[in-house]
Amino acid sequence: MTPARGPASVARRAGELSGLWRALSHRNRFHLLILGLSALAFAAVLLLQLRAARSTAHATGVAVNAAAMLFLAWAVAREIDPDHSQSALLAAALGGLILLGGSAPAGASVALLAALRIVTRSTGKAPTGLDLVALTLLAGAIALTPRGWIGGVAVAAALAWDTGLPEASPRRNYAGSLAALAATSAVTLLRDTLELGFVMPDPLDWAAVAGGMLGFAFMRRYAPRSVQDRGKAKIRPERLRAGQRLAAGCGLGAFAVFGGAAVPLLAGLWGTLIGVALYGTLQATKPADP
Repeated sequence: MTPARGPASVARRAGELSGLWRALSHRNRFHLLILGLSALAFAAVLLLQLRAARSTAHATGVAVNAAAMLFLAWAVAREIDPDHSQSALLAAALGGLILLGGSAPAGASVALLAALRIVTRSTGKAPTGLDLVALTLLAGAIALTPRGWIGGVAVAAALAWDTGLPEASPRRNYAGSLAALAATSAVTLLRDTLELGFVMPDPLDWAAVAGGMLGFAFMRRYAPRSVQDRGKAKIRPERLRAGQRLAAGCGLGAFAVFGGAAVPLLAGLWGTLIGVALYGTLQATKPADP
């Protein structure tokens, strides 16, 4: 008898093949809420683009990118603050506000999310051999986008870092790290994207970056109660802290190289660093129940 095939079985199969796969559930109200907010962002941006007399193809591309950036802000927050679903929604809202100042292709943020899943081990599984191949292809593809190479560097750094964290990955990660870095470097050099230099930040850029760095400095340090997706082990605090450091380091490195262009490039990241810290501060000052 052929086993039933459905979303759950597809998710299980994906989890067997990949150590980075995380599924969304229609039973989780926060998942439904972020999907709804992303759809709303898509519709709003599409309407604004069409009213500005942009072509349908261009307007759709910009709207998809904006929706993706909003979702990625939420997803990155779930990696660096796994115990608090509400902080991820706040991060998405702040990321959306930053996006009002302009956005860049979401590729670098996609790579950053993959890098964070490697170091936090939120899935409960180390990167598989298939993941290493996919990450190399991802790094090369994202390097095709303007300034996207910073995402490939984040992936390469995460794979190497993963071998020195608790429950370390196999040494094959080093090969994957070198492959991701080689793909990033080759595409970047061939496409001459290094010519996209430093952009002088404006006051809003400085505010976003300063807010993000202050957010990282004041972010709560805690031992997670959240368990990994596969298995019953809790997320290790050392890995959670590594993820927070990787996120902040990627943002600071991008700002040092790209200046103000780093803000639209990683809009969701700045919203996440601010939102997670702000939520933690609000919770800490909240009066205890009598």
